[in-house]
Amino acid sequence: MFAVIHRSAAAPGAGFLSVAGPPLVTRQLQWLRASGFEKVAIDIGAGAHGEELRSLVSQQESLARNVVFVPTASLFPPGVIADSAGFPAHAPFLVVPDTVLGNADLAAFYRRAPERGVRVGRLTPPPAVEPFAPAEVHLITAATGPVTEEELPGWGARLETPGAALRLACKALLGRLPRAEGTSRLLIHAAERAPGVWVARGALLQRGAEVNPPVLIGPQALVCAGARIGPGALIGARAIIERGTRLVNAVVEEETVVGEGLEVRDAIATPDGLASLEGTGPLLPLGDPLLLARRRLLSRAALRLLGLSR
Repeated sequence: MFAVIHRSAAAPGAGFLSVAGPPLVTRQLQWLRASGFEKVAIDIGAGAHGEELRSLVSQQESLARNVVFVPTASLFPPGVIADSAGFPAHAPFLVVPDTVLGNADLAAFYRRAPERGVRVGRLTPPPAVEPFAPAEVHLITAATGPVTEEELPGWGARLETPGAALRLACKALLGRLPRAEGTSRLLIHAAERAPGVWVARGALLQRGAEVNPPVLIGPQALVCAGARIGPGALIGARAIIERGTRLVNAVVEEETVVGEGLEVRDAIATPDGLASLEGTGPLLPLGDPLLLARRRLLSRAALRLLGLSR
């Protein structure tokens, strides 16, 4: 079975959006692999952005197997991407927009490919107070013909902003995403310490920190005593949340130090400033390294010199 992850103009860089830890493109590949798709073409665009996406996927050997990266200077139809990837001319192929994630049984949908034309699979967004954008996947055959539609069991959503990705992650952390028969749940790469509170390997949640689910603390991150996190907090790998910090409906990028007393609400904390969850507007620099900074990581050699590593 063949699939194309197709780049759209609606949300440049959608593949990098964090969805409860892994980026969206990783979640899409997990979905396709679980459904049995052997060969996947990814429309990565051109320039540094595309190469960064290629590097991100290539580092994940099991998911990157039989993935073909197709750099494109402008937006092309999915058929051009499939041809460039070397897909057989006679074989149908699935098209997943780079903003779409779900858990429908894509293998069953693929087996229902028409002899000619296009079949559209509509995915119902999971229920939410702030609705998700509805999503579609397309099954394209080699011969022109009519366009038919069907509703696919399971859920699907279009994730075009960090805020949408955060809302979906929160539903996953609370176990509130529907699960269709024959599909797997969204995998959280962490241990659930309490309902809706997930702590990844190597992370430290100090006693005295106040935690309100849903919360995900990434690998090797540190949440200090006296910090208040949640509801709705995603803390990236190797980040530090100091005492007196307040995180509500917030994302902390990896290796970001959030300093004492800072409140991050409805925003993304980066080492360089605060960004909008809606992906609009300029970065707001705070200009104070005691509030936001990049974590300085010591090399293994330095750790050995300090007697902190072998």
